[in-house]
Amino acid sequence: MANGYQSWSTSFAGADESSVFERPNRFYHELTRLGLASDMHIFQYPGGKGRVHSNLVTVIRDKCLEPSSPHTVRRPEEAVLCGSLSENDGFTYFLMDMAQSRLTIAQDCVGKKLRSRDDKLALRTFFSWGDKDTAVWDAYATAWRSMHQDRRCILSSTENQLCGWTSWYLHYENINEHVVLDHLSHFTGSGHLLSGNSHGDGSGNGWPAKVFQIDDGYTVVGDWLDYNLGKFPRGMAFIADQVRSKGLIPGLWLAPFLASKTSKIVSHYPDWFLKTPPCGNPSLCTFEENVHVKKLGWDRVQDTHCCFGFHKEGYPRSASNRSPSSSSTTYEMMLTHPAFSGAYALDLENAEVRSHLAHVFRVVTQEWGFKMLKLDFLFAAAQVARNGKTRGQLMWEAMQMVRSWAGPDTVLLGCGVPLGSSFMVVDYCRIGCDVGASWDTTQRHFHDREYISCVNSLTSTLSRWALSGRFFGNDPDVFFIRDWRMGLTLAERKTLMLLNHLLGHLIFCSDPFDTSRMSSEQQTLLSLFHPWTSTPGANATIGHEVHRVLQPLPQHSDVYTIQVQGGKDKQCMFILVANLSSRAQYVGLNVMDRIISQEQMSMQPEHALSTKGSSVYFNADTGQLGSSAAAYWIKPRETSVFLRVMDSAGRFCGPNASISRAGYGPAMLKSVRVDEPVYLVATKGGHVLPTTEVKSFERNATYQDRLTIQFWPSMFTRTVTIWLAWQSSSKVNKRWTLNGQPLEFCPQVILGSGMNLTKCTLCVHPQI
Repeated sequence: MANGYQSWSTSFAGADESSVFERPNRFYHELTRLGLASDMHIFQYPGGKGRVHSNLVTVIRDKCLEPSSPHTVRRPEEAVLCGSLSENDGFTYFLMDMAQSRLTIAQDCVGKKLRSRDDKLALRTFFSWGDKDTAVWDAYATAWRSMHQDRRCILSSTENQLCGWTSWYLHYENINEHVVLDHLSHFTGSGHLLSGNSHGDGSGNGWPAKVFQIDDGYTVVGDWLDYNLGKFPRGMAFIADQVRSKGLIPGLWLAPFLASKTSKIVSHYPDWFLKTPPCGNPSLCTFEENVHVKKLGWDRVQDTHCCFGFHKEGYPRSASNRSPSSSSTTYEMMLTHPAFSGAYALDLENAEVRSHLAHVFRVVTQEWGFKMLKLDFLFAAAQVARNGKTRGQLMWEAMQMVRSWAGPDTVLLGCGVPLGSSFMVVDYCRIGCDVGASWDTTQRHFHDREYISCVNSLTSTLSRWALSGRFFGNDPDVFFIRDWRMGLTLAERKTLMLLNHLLGHLIFCSDPFDTSRMSSEQQTLLSLFHPWTSTPGANATIGHEVHRVLQPLPQHSDVYTIQVQGGKDKQCMFILVANLSSRAQYVGLNVMDRIISQEQMSMQPEHALSTKGSSVYFNADTGQLGSSAAAYWIKPRETSVFLRVMDSAGRFCGPNASISRAGYGPAMLKSVRVDEPVYLVATKGGHVLPTTEVKSFERNATYQDRLTIQFWPSMFTRTVTIWLAWQSSSKVNKRWTLNGQPLEFCPQVILGSGMNLTKCTLCVHPQI
């Protein structure tokens, strides 16, 4: 895993000896200046094959290959984690030279001044390894917590997902009071989305939103308290009150460390902003000579032009060779990002700036009443090392100040921030770039790791999944349901929606949630994810847990396999295969299934039968059963879900129908003799994770051929096909029913297991 510099920077799970981290295109970045959001001014990308670098943390593991011979040992399940514990002192880099099998750890110490003999600069690194990714990451989180304070508002923010609506991807800056209130009208007083089966009192089963967030467009960036009265005549406090009346948390977007060059604060207080000589470099912007380039394995460390984000040839200049500063030198405000007609960075080392921002946060949270803040472009605090502090130290102190200004009861969402500085400070954090309304763009070819696209965002979501639930709740950005003003196909929208729900803990959407105007296709897409397994308010007592995400296979570019455990009592095991590439590919489940089988053997040694056979999986796309040894055709940009139906030892993995308790006491139930176990095999048409929509599966104690199944409440009517199985040697009773409907017996037997299949199709109506 090669972790990117900040929230938007691409992270790669499958970097290997063939990977090349290209040097960013000089002319592209000179033209766009988008490189200002990257670490180009901190670290020179090597640009050589097999020489990769990772910020903050990295994970090393074997490739996902079948052994080439019986003596070849490959253990892709074993992960070795190397993580920094000293981001408060400086940004940490892990440099891997695959050809030399060398790992080097370096810290950006530029600007650090040791003020006394007792002053120290320590590089603290944590190592952990094991067969379980979750345990390795848990150990890192524990080590981090032992050294740094957990200041989150919601310490349990990762136990449940937080759903919400945001204005950005539908309206961008074109928002006003009317637009906001119109979208708000589609939510009930309990925060649920109004749907065809919902009552006006909020007792329906709509999408359970918790946050309603207003994004950029209510003011000029930097003039936060001087909002646009033409757009919001009744003020921002009025908007927050209206949001609360719907049972939702009011959220507001801020970029606290930036100001547009057109803002009043720039013209009134120019001394508050970072300065740079018009044709020179800020004095402290590169690795110092104490990090010798040959030790890192790169050709050279290059100097930096901080205004434009690209490098000059040569070694870093010593302090004696830098341009001398004098009172006669003219300094200009340093461009921090080209957004907002050009944005400048506030100097947080200035006491007046800190006082100003503290006042802004107090008004927004206490007087206006916004209790959820999305804080964007936070990397601006670390553009230049100064006052004897490194960039990392400045970034760390800035995030600590933000938490103090916001208060302990405000939910913080960090965005555009170096991740280590936000660990256990923000409640949620963006872990990828903006998704945009297209799958990919030409910016990919200019080696821009922060460029906006769906595939770039998902690549980081799949690589940084393990941060969620440990350091903050992951925000993978929004999903889309709409099919207008949209460049994503239905398959691409489904992949985005599935991976965001699966790997994120903050789930936002920007679409208009007027369900009465949704097409049948849109309703079907939304109903596949309702109720989600860990969404509070969905009336579900089930949850899901991601065990591991294996990096792309060498022969399968941009293909990821994900192991997920979920369903009632987490009885169900799923393998998801995400094909982010633009070509269809055959993918097998063998590697991941072998890992699952080994884990089950270690957990239940008394049942450790031979696992040399193949497990049976249900393909949710086709509704077919197949072997783990088979190769499955995964279409471009699609994610296929496979439910483990039978393990390699021939045991069914699904729930067995329980005896209905209706009319029976505990003693009577114990005396009931079960003729034969009946298993719930799979479902299709109900939920994107098959069988997780099932609330109960029971059989009548007296008439055991009468089966009943109950589903969790849904938003729309849907048709669900249910597959059941039992021993084929028993006498087939044609009168068996499910919810009063006769069962249709299937001719096939599951891989010679002696089990018969039967199925039934039910129309499931929304429950009021």
